[in-house]
Amino acid sequence: MTAHEADPAPLSGRPISRAMFLRAGGAVILGAAVPAALARAAAADGPSDTVRVDLGQVLGEPTYAATGFLHGLSQDGIQPSDALLRPLKPQLFRGAGSALPGGGWSAGGYQGYAPRWAMTRDIFQRVASGPLNAEYCIVLSDLWGAEGVSLKPTDPYPGDGGDWSNWEAFLIQVVNDVKGADMRPNQVQYEIWNEPDFGNVYFPRPKAQYEEMWRRGVRKIRALDPKARIVGPTFTRLTVTDESWRMDRWLDMVVASGTAPDILSWHDLIPGRDPVNQAALARTLLAERGLSGMPLQINEYPSSGGLDPGYNTWYVARLERARVEYAVLAIYGSCCTFPQLDGLLTQEGDELFRNGRWWAYQRYAAITGNLVSTRPGSAVDAVAGMDHARGQARIVLGNERGDGRDLGTVRLTLDGIAGAHRSLVKNGRIRVRVERIPDRAKLTEPEVVREQQLSPDRNTLDVDIPWHDASSAYVVTLGEQDSELPPYVIVDATPAAPVLLPGEPTPVVFRLRNYTDDPLTLRPVLSVPDGYTAAAPAEVTVPANGDAQLTVTLTRTTTDLTATESRLIVGDQSLTVPLQPSENWVRIAAMAASSTHAPSSPANLNDGDTDPERWGGGGAGGWNDATDGAFPDWVTATWSHPVRISRVRVHTLDSRAYPAAQWGVRDFDVVARVDGVGRTLAQVRGNVAGVIESRFDTVAADLLEIRVLASNSNDYSRLIEIEAFTA
Repeated sequence: MTAHEADPAPLSGRPISRAMFLRAGGAVILGAAVPAALARAAAADGPSDTVRVDLGQVLGEPTYAATGFLHGLSQDGIQPSDALLRPLKPQLFRGAGSALPGGGWSAGGYQGYAPRWAMTRDIFQRVASGPLNAEYCIVLSDLWGAEGVSLKPTDPYPGDGGDWSNWEAFLIQVVNDVKGADMRPNQVQYEIWNEPDFGNVYFPRPKAQYEEMWRRGVRKIRALDPKARIVGPTFTRLTVTDESWRMDRWLDMVVASGTAPDILSWHDLIPGRDPVNQAALARTLLAERGLSGMPLQINEYPSSGGLDPGYNTWYVARLERARVEYAVLAIYGSCCTFPQLDGLLTQEGDELFRNGRWWAYQRYAAITGNLVSTRPGSAVDAVAGMDHARGQARIVLGNERGDGRDLGTVRLTLDGIAGAHRSLVKNGRIRVRVERIPDRAKLTEPEVVREQQLSPDRNTLDVDIPWHDASSAYVVTLGEQDSELPPYVIVDATPAAPVLLPGEPTPVVFRLRNYTDDPLTLRPVLSVPDGYTAAAPAEVTVPANGDAQLTVTLTRTTTDLTATESRLIVGDQSLTVPLQPSENWVRIAAMAASSTHAPSSPANLNDGDTDPERWGGGGAGGWNDATDGAFPDWVTATWSHPVRISRVRVHTLDSRAYPAAQWGVRDFDVVARVDGVGRTLAQVRGNVAGVIESRFDTVAADLLEIRVLASNSNDYSRLIEIEAFTA
């Protein structure tokens, strides 16, 4: 299909007349068949650029790695709506309450940190569950307050004066909060510091202090959470030229100190740079140091001159060609609580409108099936996919110029037509649609330039695109034209990782969302491992454009404590839930305390974590009462029905920095409520150990109390975990 005339008026939403197609140079009426060779011959002049796509050379399933956002959502994570976010299939969000009042940890301590953490938690909860199921990268420097706005150079930075205690206390707080928010290691990343090489703005301290901050930070986070994924160095650019912030020298430092990140990151905001070349250099540097296979993350792109669909789509194609695992858009407009998706949405008051760039990313996300091989032209590149199940091939094209100049006719050559014949050809014809995505602040939908049905006569098909405005992107779709998302999703499960005691029925509530205008009746299918049973209603009705809950009751019948998982399947949607088998009855109890010193919490006492090294300032990671020098203090575990216990284990503070002999509880009683009456089961006096176990005759109790009478520090009660067992 060829065209070399002026770009015709958009055809979307209007009848397609014979005259329009005659003007387009194809002399074809919609629905009429024309030999592909004849269509190719219609172009009198050769193309200005050519991109080739081989529909038969499969690269693998699409990952949409280029769709990541820096902030981009409202402070509470609610906006933009699913209708604006879900079609983009975002993979990664990055941020941490940047620029909120209070100054972060540095200027405001825990009170300055708390609102930033709340925003981080709220956005994570929105994006990490269905329908998005994205990852979240926590920018620690934002939580610290060093986003370039809140702090002055005279404000505290990690390691000032050689004192690292505040940095370590901060990291303990963050890791404990991550754990408390059920952020699992496969969902969350830790970015140590943003743009430390832009020192006068983000880290106005010597490079040696930054490097020591990195080393200490990585070691501390990994000590607190061995499964944590760490991102860095997030330099302003990737360079190995003769300057102080070279990536090769930084990698030498982290390898020598055993603090290499899990994901290598940098920004690409300089015009004229190509992520293909950068990724190749990064992989060479990693391989030379024994770090082959480390994922790459370009976590701010593109340059400020590339904010149009044409250039943006070219860059996306280059990211795909570079096989970069993660990429995140930069913000050049309102930051950091505006729900504009880094400029993909235009905001007027409280209203949000799709613009041209939004549609470019939507069409990129609408590529399904498998990615297939592409060969770029001199200025044009593309991402292409072939979905045999849907009978569709989609190619999204962008150009490196990204301005208003006329590129002339760009030819898209499609190879492998014969192999896709069964999927794409219907009644001897292939339906072909060409769409233009112009650079407009408000765009209801892409413009349909032309739509034809061609009769292929060999293995290759040419589609000529009249690319008269380089700021536009183009989309070519063969076969079926729809790009519909599933009409419903499984949003999340509560609890996200249920704890299962032997023989104890445990409810898990799944939330299902219906995106259609009619109620949907769905039939769930449950998959559980051996040694577990599951019960649920045979069907659930989800209201139009609403949510419904489905309660599944899981029961563990095995003594095997190996962690495993269960899966809920509804149609073509599924959600996997990790299961935590346990013998500790306190894990499923409701916790309370006589008083609590923030940010500690009695909820930390039944989270399954007994590591005292997670203790942070104010009791983060455990429980610390709030009455200095006043005893007794108490914590309780309450069950909905009596449970049989004969052994209680109390973990008090006993870290390297805070040994139990100086900071732990000294005297306490173990009390249970049996048949409505309190009964003392054990008494401990003069304790200096970190872990104290008490055994007694089996009782059926619905409440367990640890009543602290004195501590070795004579001020507060400090506990890490409480456990209770049947045997």
